[in-house]
Amino acid sequence: MSFDYKKLEKELESACSILQKEFQTKFDSNRHISVRGAQLEAFIEELQKKFENTADAFLQHHALEKDIEARKKVLTIVKLYAKKCIEEYSKVE
Repeated sequence: MSFDYKKLEKELESACSILQKEFQTKFDSNRHISVRGAQLEAFIEELQKKFENTADAFLQHHALEKDIEARKKVLTIVKLYAKKCIEEYSKVE
């Protein structure tokens, strides 16, 4: 089966952007003080959860949960976008 994975990519970009804004607000305020490494680690953990949920929702929406090739492609896309998101967030910090 062939699917347009652009929708998944847009969802991952959006999730990355939202998470970056949330973390900037959270860590720029005086409410939360953290060492840079701990902040990045927390960001990566949250990003992983968000991206896993996004990937699972995409697979479910297209009834691809049992399609091994589709799952591989989705996970490859997720890994690429996660790396890009982490690199972008690291630059902001």
